[in-house]
Amino acid sequence: MSSSSVAKCRVLGLILLVVCVEPAVADAFEDLEVHGFVTQGFVKTTANNFFGDSENGSFEFTEIGVNATLQPTADIRLSGQVLSRRAGDMYSDAASLDFALADFAVESTPDRSLSLLVGRIKNPFGFFNETRDVAFTRPGVFVPQVVYFDKLRNVILSSDGVGLDYERYWSGVNVSLYLATGQPQIDENIEYAYLGGSFSGDFEPDGLSAIARLLAETPDNTMRASLSFASSSLDFTRKAGDPIGDGNVKFDYWIASVQYFSEDLTITAEYMYEPISWSGFSGSFYEGRDTEAEGYYVQAAWQGLESVELLFRYEEGFFDRADRSGKRIEQETHGIVPSHTQYSKIYTAGVRWDVSPSLMIRAEFQHHDGTFVLSNRENPDLSDMRPDWNLFSLSASYRF
Repeated sequence: MSSSSVAKCRVLGLILLVVCVEPAVADAFEDLEVHGFVTQGFVKTTANNFFGDSENGSFEFTEIGVNATLQPTADIRLSGQVLSRRAGDMYSDAASLDFALADFAVESTPDRSLSLLVGRIKNPFGFFNETRDVAFTRPGVFVPQVVYFDKLRNVILSSDGVGLDYERYWSGVNVSLYLATGQPQIDENIEYAYLGGSFSGDFEPDGLSAIARLLAETPDNTMRASLSFASSSLDFTRKAGDPIGDGNVKFDYWIASVQYFSEDLTITAEYMYEPISWSGFSGSFYEGRDTEAEGYYVQAAWQGLESVELLFRYEEGFFDRADRSGKRIEQETHGIVPSHTQYSKIYTAGVRWDVSPSLMIRAEFQHHDGTFVLSNRENPDLSDMRPDWNLFSLSASYRF
């Protein structure tokens, strides 16, 4: 049995163990809550690879998680989650600690609250980053890729550090402010996203990241809006054989979000802006380069029936908003970097069926113009990529 299969079996075994022993554990810890989820997806594309060998049909999209929350005192809440996630060549299904934190209630009154968070914290970027791995809370089979990149997921997903969460409640609006600092999670996907390929050297955090989000919402939950921000700096140290020198990548990550709810319609729009600067990296195309990545989407989800939801979304993303067509970089690299790798325009139509409160099935069709959202790790030969392609996906999710 392969190591990935062993890891998956271990997490499935943990889920079964939790289901069996939860009642007994609950007797000992009255406030303990344990939940979990399993998602299995299928992806088929007409060209290019997304979550595995999708041109031939890929089942390499699996999410398995177990989370627990315990409140030992009125002012302290402990929570954590173990996650196994398989997403083609980008992420293996090895079980990892997704988040683990202690939430200390510093102040709690009818009109305001203040909490201190310590540990591995899911970063509250936009509306969906914190819960992007839970299929029941995602806005589709996949989160909008031009804002929440799966090819660069871990570096924005969570941080090891401390955070403050302040909430203020008024009659017309509730406002929350989140401020945090910590170290991001680093993996090999960063090299593919920021350097175009894999190297023997490694990225390491250059100091602490800064994270913030301001969120406002109406008390009746019909409207909400937020502005999220993160700033990180990463140092790259080359090793023998690397054709590039040491360097640093610095990026700021902004997301502006707005959402409207009615009885059967939800409209969501988000805008992402990411200025990126490279310093060092002698011998590399990225030496001394600056760019401003950009992405945005508008989505409507209509629940015409109690258990069925229809979804429609349009999104656009660009590696450099000053070169949206990608023609300039194609000329600069003499065709080595095709223009279509610099942009993505995506049309999505999907349906969600809640078979029961615990079981959900989704199906989606996407038409893509451009390949900006694709990972070089899954598509190493840029000349073999096709700018005009379609994607069909199915997913089944269970939670307890």
